[in-house]
This record gives sequence, structure tokens and C-alpha cells, in this order.
Amino acid sequence: MTTHNTTIQSQRTLARNPIAPYPLPGEECVAYNKISWPLSADRVVLLVHDMQNYWVDLFTDPAPLVANVSSLLSAFRNARLPVFFCRGERAKSRFERGLGLTVWGDGLNAAHVTDRDCEIIDALAPRADEYVIHKPRHSAFFDTELEPTLHKMNRDQVIVCGVFAHHGVMVSCIDGYMRNVQMTMVADALGDYSEPEHRMALQYVAQMCGSVSTRQRVMDLLPRPD
Repeated sequence: MTTHNTTIQSQRTLARNPIAPYPLPGEECVAYNKISWPLSADRVVLLVHDMQNYWVDLFTDPAPLVANVSSLLSAFRNARLPVFFCRGERAKSRFERGLGLTVWGDGLNAAHVTDRDCEIIDALAPRADEYVIHKPRHSAFFDTELEPTLHKMNRDQVIVCGVFAHHGVMVSCIDGYMRNVQMTMVADALGDYSEPEHRMALQYVAQMCGSVSTRQRVMDLLPRPD
């Protein structure tokens, strides 16, 4: 009986319901902060989280999110600062998915998911000199090269944008905090299933393990190109 109930819940969770537009949080979210990291060009990197076709296609109107992420990405590129992308990967087997199989079902391993679905959207396509982190779980740090690469670069500040705020982004911020990385969520360059879930993630991270900023605030702190 327990197994049957778990299966039903997973099927409901995986229903690909379209995500209706909602107002992206903004400047008011800075008030959530318990602490704000003083960003330094010598320490900071950008992490574009899971902006893959499969997830972005869930939004009935992804344009505002994509535009804000794109402008933030362009600012980092113009400032010649490091850019990381992370993307969820297909498990090599159902066994490798572990508890994710019970909680979320097949995910990107589902039969209908194509290679194209797993790619980062064309509007944000990584450049040859940028880093692409392939992650097997929610966190961009778990079993990936993100942490050792940051160590080699002597960088410990990560600005995060992308999807989904209360899933992988929030978990990545918690995990980064555990590794002494200063994590900052960009309130208006994130997407989620709904505004309440989006704001919950911002409030949790701002009070427990990181900080919240806005796209304009981050961009204003970046060095200007020569």
C-alpha cells in the first residue's frame, strides 16, 4: 500500500502543468537579508542554473525571465568575469537516480525527453571559455566539479540565477553555504512554479545561508569594460 501511494504522488508531481506568468520579485526582497556579502570582482562568479529547454518550456511566457538572465549574463561577460552554467543530466540507470526515482519519477530519463530538451536554451548558449557543470542531483555542488574549480580560481562568491528558485537554486545555496561559499540569489533573474514558492526560497536563503540581491544591484557592482 505504501509503494502504491508513493507512485501516485510522484505521478502528480511530474505533471507538466504550464507555469502561468507572475510578477518577478524585485527590490523589496533586499529587506529579507540577514547579511549581504560585499561582492568583489576578484572573488565573484555567475552561475546560470538549469536554464534547459525542458524546464524553460514550462513557462507560458518565459520572455521576462530569459531577458533578465540574459542581461545579467551579458554584464558578466562584458566585465570578463567567470561564468558557470549547470544543467541536470540524465542518469545512466534507474538505480543511479536513487530516491529521485521515488520522489520525482524518471525526470529527464523519461522516454519522451530528447537530447534537445536537455540542452541550455539557445538565447543563453555557453561560450567555449565558459564552464558547464553536469549535475546528477538538485545541488550544483553535489558530485560535480564546481567546488574544486572555484578553489583553483580562488573564488568563493557565487551569484545564482535561473530555475527553479525553491528547488535546485535554493538547495545549491544551502550546499554552497556548507562549503563556505558566499551565495547570492538574484530575485528578478530566477523562475519558479509560482510567486509564493519563489518568495519562500528568497526568504529562506536570505535568513539562513546566503543573501538576496537584484539584477541591477549586481550589475552596478561589476567592473565596467575598458
